[in-house]
Amino acid sequence: MLYGVLAAGLLALGGCSPSSVDEPAGADSSCRVAFRLGGAAGNASSRMADGESATGGELQTNLEKQVNSLLAVIFTDKDPSGETEDNDKDKFFRTVKIDLGGETDPVIDDLSFSIGDEGDYLVIFVANVDETKDKALADALAGLEKGESTVGDFKKLEVSQLPETKPGMLMTSGFIRFRSSLIDAVDLGTVYLRRIMSRIDIINMAEGVTVTRAVLHNRTVKSLLCNDETLQVNEEYIGGTEEYTIEPALAGNLDNPTKYEAEIYSYEQLANKSQSERVRPSLDIYYTKDGKQSMHTVKLEVPESDAEGASLVPIGLKRNNAYLIYIRTDAGDIRFTIKVEDWVEGETFTITDEELSEGAFGIPTAPGEVSIGDWTPEEGDDTDIEAN
Repeated sequence: MLYGVLAAGLLALGGCSPSSVDEPAGADSSCRVAFRLGGAAGNASSRMADGESATGGELQTNLEKQVNSLLAVIFTDKDPSGETEDNDKDKFFRTVKIDLGGETDPVIDDLSFSIGDEGDYLVIFVANVDETKDKALADALAGLEKGESTVGDFKKLEVSQLPETKPGMLMTSGFIRFRSSLIDAVDLGTVYLRRIMSRIDIINMAEGVTVTRAVLHNRTVKSLLCNDETLQVNEEYIGGTEEYTIEPALAGNLDNPTKYEAEIYSYEQLANKSQSERVRPSLDIYYTKDGKQSMHTVKLEVPESDAEGASLVPIGLKRNNAYLIYIRTDAGDIRFTIKVEDWVEGETFTITDEELSEGAFGIPTAPGEVSIGDWTPEEGDDTDIEAN
């Protein structure tokens, strides 16, 4: 957690003046808490650009990182020396709408809000809650009761808007602890936002292979807004299959690979080895080679260990990760390789079961801190998991 002191001129001489729940944080509010946005929000110069394009070598596109609205959901911190958040004892205090500086030119730096009182608090930021897209979630957030609703209640809130909804993909931060002051403003530093869904891309490098269609099985279309403990898939969230017609078709090219990107999305899908294949995610890829039509099923699995012949276990789909499926040819045989990348930083890594359990919330302490590991596929399996 970051603490800091801003210029004293940010504070009104009269001390703190409370404001009502959901009141926008205006420039004249006192007891200010300052911060800036990072992570999935991108930067101010690129994230409002037109079209589904990436800038500056980013994997995330402009529409994926657009922030249309931002809420600071604040809880009282019952035990500032204990765990960051207590699901039962930390109670809801208020929600503040953050002033982004206008719909067409939001500000990423120099954001702030007023807490309204001195004390120990927790805040979690939620971006792009839209009543027209998910009224139930908007109503649930508005229905949190001061002094009654808990962090645990907040973590049970569900999202039902489709994972591919954009611009305006749902994002959250982690819980951030701070103490508001009557004397000095608090600086939270950079608040890293993470999308709560995952993305799957297809990259065709195989000469003579043309990809025409994809089918995603066991895609999740609902999710918990905040998840740090539910590590198995909720079957009620599974929406079945979703078909994607790839137009124009992806004609393989080794030097200039063709890509089907920023089209296939799912909320986190945490099926593990204790759950049947009936609920595990997979992607069917339809292609033609030498005039023959074929289909290959890519299973999102890795070996359970690095031991020879280790059984495969599912890695599922983790929030704010991108799963890149590369198609190559090797001595005439078609190979399918999965690379998992941080959707923000674009750093390649592999998720193990342990990492998935420890990081289900999807928020590293800083962007780019990922574990690198190499896996050897089980003999006879033609889908590899790679880490560079």
